[in-house]
Amino acid sequence: MAARREIESLIFYVLGERNRQLLISGGLEAVPKDSRVAALRGLQDLGWIGHGGFADFEESYSLTKEGKRIVSTQPSIDELDKRTISYVEILKSLDSSTGCARKDALRALVKVQCELGSWDSALLNCYELKGIAHRTKDIASSAYSHFYQGWIEMAQNRWDEALESNLSAVEEYMEAGDRKGVCDANRALGIVYGNRGDHASATRCFETSIAMARAIGDTEAAAKTEANLAIVYDLQGRLDESEQTSSDCLDHFLLSGDLSTACRISNNLGVLNLSKERFVEAAEYFEKTISSCRQINNREVLGAALVNAGYCYARVGNIGKALACTDEAVSVFKEPNNQNMLALAYRNYGYLEFKSSNREKAFEWFEKSVRAAKASSVEDTFAACCYEYGMFLIKCTTDLKLAKKLLKRSSATWRAVGNTARARAADSAVTSV
Repeated sequence: MAARREIESLIFYVLGERNRQLLISGGLEAVPKDSRVAALRGLQDLGWIGHGGFADFEESYSLTKEGKRIVSTQPSIDELDKRTISYVEILKSLDSSTGCARKDALRALVKVQCELGSWDSALLNCYELKGIAHRTKDIASSAYSHFYQGWIEMAQNRWDEALESNLSAVEEYMEAGDRKGVCDANRALGIVYGNRGDHASATRCFETSIAMARAIGDTEAAAKTEANLAIVYDLQGRLDESEQTSSDCLDHFLLSGDLSTACRISNNLGVLNLSKERFVEAAEYFEKTISSCRQINNREVLGAALVNAGYCYARVGNIGKALACTDEAVSVFKEPNNQNMLALAYRNYGYLEFKSSNREKAFEWFEKSVRAAKASSVEDTFAACCYEYGMFLIKCTTDLKLAKKLLKRSSATWRAVGNTARARAADSAVTSV
């Protein structure tokens, strides 16, 4: 448990000068409760304190490694990394702002929290922004809040809610005459449809977004959407088209210096190489992605790359590295309860237990992976987990009836989303039983 003095020391960084004086003169209780709670939440989002409750300051908080460093060295604000400085300054401005200034601060805060993967905090601020927008009849801010709420819901695999939020965002951006917003919201809709297995609708939304991006001269938005379209090509078994498009997009964002987007595309290229069973090339992409994500503190993509690297290393027999990557990935996705990525991590554990001849434990992990994948509603993940579980049962010559059932379900799911190549692989496995 962190000492009260340590928590107060950290709070100095995320409250404005006015409140610093209050802290010094009267202790933390002199600070309004809303500001106090916002400061504690900010410290969690920055990764300076461990997860605890917000109901009372006397809750048990723990300092992270970074929190301990800040407390011990007491650096000035300008000595922190740029992303942290930006977040701290936004929190300060929000604490002292009202009216239009508060809306602007909320918009900035929601954006940076989504980039950090601080979904709970971002969602609370989306709700506040939406409430202010409705009271002031500000359609642009309402569209903004719906767009980012959709982003949060996508990250949490809540696809029905995400679809509704992004449809609202498209309508409101159109009403506000914000073509850039319409472009971005169509891209988000494409991602939602893609994860729901509706590739035709996903492609339509992506193509609409690309056309609009080009019409307004936004080359960055067009390239991001082309990278998303490449994922659909992969899911449809159009691997060469997917690889070429992703490679071109990766070069674009590396040249522009957008490391965050480059990380996502690099991870996608790793997955594509996994599909082709080019494990050395896949591992190189994943390692580069992991390194870059640590550098820019992008936990969402870091977790995905760790899951994929874990599977890659499991396939080539590097058990130690596979386990380390998967364990870290689970620590990233456990708190936000990302069932999609957890399903893939559980699949990794099943594969590792099988490699270690622990069949009973492998059976439990594969079964858990299928349940989590079904809960996530991500069709491709569900098909992949069913396939891995079925193949495990065949290799163990255990419950071949269940193996056939799983493989048929995998085939039907992949065929329904347009991935005929993977569907044929599952069909082939069924006939071999």
